[in-house]
Amino acid sequence: METASTQLAELVCTRISHDLIGNIGAMNNVLEMLAEANGQMEPDDLKLMETAAQTLSARQQFFRLTFGVDGGEIAAEKLQKICREYLHTLGNRSFPIDFECNNFSSQVAKVLCLCLMIGAEVCLRGGHIKVNIGRKVVMEVVSQNPLAAGKIKTYEQILAGVEPEENVAQFVQLMYLQALLGKDIPLALSANEKTMVLTIG
Repeated sequence: METASTQLAELVCTRISHDLIGNIGAMNNVLEMLAEANGQMEPDDLKLMETAAQTLSARQQFFRLTFGVDGGEIAAEKLQKICREYLHTLGNRSFPIDFECNNFSSQVAKVLCLCLMIGAEVCLRGGHIKVNIGRKVVMEVVSQNPLAAGKIKTYEQILAGVEPEENVAQFVQLMYLQALLGKDIPLALSANEKTMVLTIG
């Protein structure tokens, strides 16, 4: 399966829009209620506004790093912070998604971010993502709860050259990674109920 660059760009834009629109809508709703209440904001509404703003900021920074033009060097601490805050927007207090990585350099930032997106997508109720970057890149997702079997199956189809029949933008992170790495770098995926491993190289 080879995706045209224009189609890939459309899918990336669709995915980003999908992941931002909910919190944009929440902020808009609070602002409408604020206008109706003559500028008086309830504590719950303020909390909702703060959460939406934090989520939008975290996701925007992560998506710019993942899909945007390379902005040059990024400090390891900042890269780690951006990744952690993005994952925080996906999990919840009861079922968080955390991660570890042995390399936070600018040279591997896009690959790391895409791996985190790929891994987080299958964590239905929390999980741990470990990315080991060496001669090969190995991402392992482990959860105490079952992973999303349907999404893993779609990942396997994409790696086999079959484009998803629906909701294609929800899997653009893997398609983008393939395009970024090129045809000469193989990707392999293995999984069971609570573990998924993606090997690059």
